[in-house]
Amino acid sequence: MLSLRPKNKCTMLFNSFDFAIFLPIVFLLYWLVFNRNVTIRNLFLLVVSYVFYGFWDWRFIPLIVISSITDYLIGWYMGKTDDKSRRKLLLIVSLVVNIGILGFFKYYNFFIESFIDTFTLFGKSFSYTPLNIILPVGISFYTFQTLSYTIDIYYKKIEPTKQIINFFAFVGFFPQLVAGPIERAKNFLPQFDNIKKFDYQDARSGLLLITFGLFKKIVVADRLALFVDSAYGDIASASGPVLFLALFFFAFQLYFDFSAYSDIAIGTARIFGFRLSINFKRPYLSSSFSEFWERWHVSLSTWFRDYLYIPLGGNRRGKIRTLINILIVFTLSGLWHGASWNFVVWGIINALFIIVLDRWFGLAKSKGFQRIFATIFVFACWALSLVFFRVPDMADVFTVFQKMGFGELTTLYQFGLSGTEIRLALYLLGGLMLFEIAMEHYGDYLQKWFYARGVIFRWMVYLILILSIIFLGSYGTANDNSFIYFQF
Repeated sequence: MLSLRPKNKCTMLFNSFDFAIFLPIVFLLYWLVFNRNVTIRNLFLLVVSYVFYGFWDWRFIPLIVISSITDYLIGWYMGKTDDKSRRKLLLIVSLVVNIGILGFFKYYNFFIESFIDTFTLFGKSFSYTPLNIILPVGISFYTFQTLSYTIDIYYKKIEPTKQIINFFAFVGFFPQLVAGPIERAKNFLPQFDNIKKFDYQDARSGLLLITFGLFKKIVVADRLALFVDSAYGDIASASGPVLFLALFFFAFQLYFDFSAYSDIAIGTARIFGFRLSINFKRPYLSSSFSEFWERWHVSLSTWFRDYLYIPLGGNRRGKIRTLINILIVFTLSGLWHGASWNFVVWGIINALFIIVLDRWFGLAKSKGFQRIFATIFVFACWALSLVFFRVPDMADVFTVFQKMGFGELTTLYQFGLSGTEIRLALYLLGGLMLFEIAMEHYGDYLQKWFYARGVIFRWMVYLILILSIIFLGSYGTANDNSFIYFQF
């Protein structure tokens, strides 16, 4: 069977006491001791990144090393030859090594079991004992990041780096190692080439991003998780209103959990002088499914676009081929998220949203009141699709859809949250969505206005966020508290 993490171990979570100790120590050493020489600085970042990752399970550090050394050498050899067949062979080696490692740890049992199930349909029976394979945290993210390097060199979009320490630090950079954003070498690798000077503005905005990310994770997402986990953990006892609210809550839990990780990663990188790409662009304000995927998990969506959809032909080979390409991309995107047919179905459903609903309703062209309706419609469809994302057993998925609807509202308070807690959760969601709407239309102005205020005002905002995390945060054994995308 596939385990998400070994027993009695945990990652150094951004929302953990261990990270609260780790980050200030690394920050002080970085700026006071190790930032005078580029090579020494990058070596320091590499060491602390491996310490960060090894805190979860040091046995999987060699996997990152194998991926890093393989693609560094392949990139180096590829840069020394213009022979097309040799370059293609080198690219194939990179794909085989990286996808081979990812495939074994993430998909071995899934493919074997699916193979056996297929033959069972034809009357053939096989005995099989699943391997107890632990899924290395972050393997899907750093595999795609290092693969993009060799692919870009193959297409001559970038030149290979000669600095092996820089490349290793690029692959293993701890703020985004575990769950992205998935960075491109063209934009991120050059940031390891120069000495950085401490920038107060970057440090200030980075710390605010970290704090806001912790607020979204601990106060909002983890609170919603209590209800969602309780409802989906006992589907047989859950009433229609319970499952409906769980559907609604999970859509926001997933978003605020993952966007919180991205905010903390971007903020952490920023206090060290590095710029990571924006991973979420307020996706729940999208008025079409195409727009949604331009705003949701941007680094993954653009990875599939640039390295799969466009090489397949994109939309350049006619309507039928375009539809097939969309189906292929979303099917593989679903499989990337998890070794389960539920994720495959989830991916196909989202492909059909783009293929059918965007064109049928003309959502991409909606304006005014139509845009408001389209935005609500897109969110509702997305939330419904997430039942396949959240519920592991297909039979339970259909049970959820059958039971979802009207019923006794008092049962809502029997699933992880009291009436007061549910109301607080709804207020928090309402406030955050109003904030997103304001940032969508007046983001630049609001940021300038905020930083133009006096120190007292700004620190009042900081203290409100910090006190909210302390006193309103969802803590305790009932919560796993790890980030949802750690399992991918």
